[in-house]
Amino acid sequence: MTLRLRHLRLRAVTPVGPYGTDITFSAGLNVIWADNTKGKSTCMQGMLYALGMEKMLSPRREVPLPHAMTTFLKSDDETVQPVLESIVSLEMQNGSGRIITVHRPVKKQGIDNRIVMVDFGPTLTEPELIAERRQFFVSDAGAAQREAGFHRFLEDFIGWNLPSVRRYDGPECKLYIETIFPLFWVEQKVGWSAIPAAIPTYFRIREVHKRAVEFLMDLDVPRLELERQRLQERLDQNTREWRTIWDEVDHHARLNFAKIDGLPAHPTLTADEIRRSRVLIDDQGGLKPLGIVLEQLRKRIADLSDEPIPAVSGVAAHLEHELTALNKQVEALNRSRIEVHKAKQLKEADVVSLQRRIETLTYDLHKNQDVQKLQRYSGSDANLTPHRCPTCEQALVDSLLSQLVIDAVMPIDENIEYIRSQLRMFENILARENGEVERLLQKLAQTERALSELYSRIRVVRADLVAPTSSPSAAAIEERVRAEARVRDLEAIQSGLDDAVEKLTSLASKRVELLALYEAFPKDRMSQLDKRKLDALTSLLQRRAQEFGFSTFDPNELTIDEDSYRPQKEGYEIGFETSASDAIRLKWAYQLALMELDQQLPTNHPGVLVLDEPRQQSSSRVSFGKLLERAAAHQTTNQQVIVSTSEDLDTLTEIVSQIEASTTILPGYALKPIA
Repeated sequence: MTLRLRHLRLRAVTPVGPYGTDITFSAGLNVIWADNTKGKSTCMQGMLYALGMEKMLSPRREVPLPHAMTTFLKSDDETVQPVLESIVSLEMQNGSGRIITVHRPVKKQGIDNRIVMVDFGPTLTEPELIAERRQFFVSDAGAAQREAGFHRFLEDFIGWNLPSVRRYDGPECKLYIETIFPLFWVEQKVGWSAIPAAIPTYFRIREVHKRAVEFLMDLDVPRLELERQRLQERLDQNTREWRTIWDEVDHHARLNFAKIDGLPAHPTLTADEIRRSRVLIDDQGGLKPLGIVLEQLRKRIADLSDEPIPAVSGVAAHLEHELTALNKQVEALNRSRIEVHKAKQLKEADVVSLQRRIETLTYDLHKNQDVQKLQRYSGSDANLTPHRCPTCEQALVDSLLSQLVIDAVMPIDENIEYIRSQLRMFENILARENGEVERLLQKLAQTERALSELYSRIRVVRADLVAPTSSPSAAAIEERVRAEARVRDLEAIQSGLDDAVEKLTSLASKRVELLALYEAFPKDRMSQLDKRKLDALTSLLQRRAQEFGFSTFDPNELTIDEDSYRPQKEGYEIGFETSASDAIRLKWAYQLALMELDQQLPTNHPGVLVLDEPRQQSSSRVSFGKLLERAAAHQTTNQQVIVSTSEDLDTLTEIVSQIEASTTILPGYALKPIA
């Protein structure tokens, strides 16, 4: 996971010939100097543009280069020339020694600037080389995922494997490469405005700053969080499947005047508890085990099968008695239905009343909480009473009653707690009443079904009573058919319960495995390696801050927040309490610490750091010199630091003369005529 910049080339074609510049980079410190407005930023922005990183600066699809590469440029004699065509080329190398050259047009007739051409070889430093060339696209949908997308290619070239992350407004997406680069590529306009980096947020990635730092440091935190989250989702899915199976078998049982007894409605880990479940049938006003009811029904069917179907004349008297009994049952069920319906209406009225009471209490709670806040924020006494002057404590007579009988006023805190207790009580009552309404609805449904069966039987009996006396009794046939249908219904309930028991037993076994995996997860949010990396980063940050002259407070008090990964002091993120120049020094320290961490522990840092005009906010010359001195030390670690500056040239020359650095001086305008 290494990225080394080798050579930058800018070319702009004008009516009087081509203009441009070439800059060669080496390992260690590389310093680019030019006066303000002379093209230094053109070079730095050109490298970003060649890599397709303009969305790191803005969501707008526009070329981030100044007019010298887009519309017109000036010569050293201030002659203005229009730009006809322009292109940026960047040669770079990865950790395996592979070298590529990227060409991206800025302005070219007939070619869209979203096209990136890649030469598989060092065609800038070895112009005679004939290398394979391939086209990619960038700054368009799919550039990070598709095979022809340049950022997908760049990710593979560096050696990264960018993770999937969650978004605010959609499914998971890849952690875009534009969110990683700001951690080691500090652009002049917006890059110095935040620590650790000005990472774009318009991709709608959740906690994008954390995700970017976690990837660059190669922390286990996101992987552990994702695995824990997915495991919790599997546990939740297990619970939902359990409840669905239980609801299905319970609903089927209730439709057939049955009850599932002993089957856990919530997940359990004990299979024996599931297997002890049974079906109870509502038979003649009482609950009986399904096996007993089935045995009685089968015996009745056997008896009916052994007897010939009687004629109507032989069963007429019996049918008249049965009709009378059926009418009485219908009357009883209708009375029961009316009573249940009335009870349901009363319960529903109670529910509405409870809901209104809860709304009122919630409103009162909010009002009291507002008063409590106002008292706390204004510093007034929370124990003010209406019968005492708040200034002189003199008694205020606001009643004709004796002043000895004035009741104490409940303090606001006690009043809030009292209202909360009332809310909890009424919410519990509401839940109980809703359950009772549900029970009454079930009873109504059962009564309706029983009435339907009774009416059906009455119609059959009446048909028999008016049929010819020699006709076979339809009531007897119907009784046999109904008994057989009832047996099938009860057998279906038992079969459904057996299937549910088998499925729930399997779910219980899976739940045991999932809970074992959940318990095996580290209790801490971070792994031991993560903690080592965070401790090492903190130590590096403290040393660099002290080295660069950070003075707002003792640099040894600096720590890294384990949640946001930002510098903090005593648990508070560092904000406006530092001076502007100290904030810049802290930014230097953090960016270098991230890169130097890769020398101690494995990270995903590419080993390159680009600082565009790092001497912000009038940072002292001594601090700037220390920064360059520290950056130059990375030549021995084969890392690369590129610094652009418009510092006083004499001062810069004095600093770099004492360290090892590759210095590029651009006198006048950076873009000059090319012979």
